[in-house]
Amino acid sequence: MASVIWSNPGNPTNEVSRALGIERYQLRQALHHIKRAQGLGGADSVIVLSDGEVRDRHGNVLGNVYDEI
Repeated sequence: MASVIWSNPGNPTNEVSRALGIERYQLRQALHHIKRAQGLGGADSVIVLSDGEVRDRHGNVLGNVYDEI
């Protein structure tokens, strides 16, 4: 079962990209694409799970980081 590795406001830290095994720029690009596709902006908070799944603050699945890189 995947665990939450990021749920804070703002940009995910380097530790998040390391936990996912990707570069930080890849994480940023993936999150921006996922947010845009769901009609969210950069300031909207998301939750990142250890399997790359991205959810909104209500727990709705928005996408997966690995699908975007």
